[in-house]
Amino acid sequence: MKEMKKFINEHKKGCIIAVIALFVLLTAFFTIFFIIPSFGGNNYGHRLDGIENHKITNNVVNDIKDSITSKEGVSKVTYHNEGRILNFTITIDSNTKLEDAKGYAELVIKGISKKNLKYYDVQIFLDTKEDSNIYPIAGYKHKTSDEIVWGNVGGKSE
Repeated sequence: MKEMKKFINEHKKGCIIAVIALFVLLTAFFTIFFIIPSFGGNNYGHRLDGIENHKITNNVVNDIKDSITSKEGVSKVTYHNEGRILNFTITIDSNTKLEDAKGYAELVIKGISKKNLKYYDVQIFLDTKEDSNIYPIAGYKHKTSDEIVWGNVGGKSE
């Protein structure tokens, strides 16, 4: 221990420079390997691999919107794609029967090709502009499922 203190005292400048250089090297290593890669990365990682083979065209979306908007009680249909999830919001009159509204949601599924249904999950939101005891509700179809699963059916959530 005495020899180490003696060495440090004899070579103060060199020791300070060595400690600073070591700190700079560790900081550079940490920055290069842990911080910089997170800036350029894709938010989805590899989850979107193959999406170029499963494009949902504007024509498909417009056909779905037109077929649903033409139904009685439907005022608006909106679409939003978030990665591998296709979100459709159907705004309906508050007095529309739940079974009819679910039928409108089935039109979304029928408008998408089977190939794309096996790649994308589909969320369908049924909502009204007025207050309702039934709406809003959400339906979800997983890419491996054949049917829509509905949540919050027939009552308000708490």
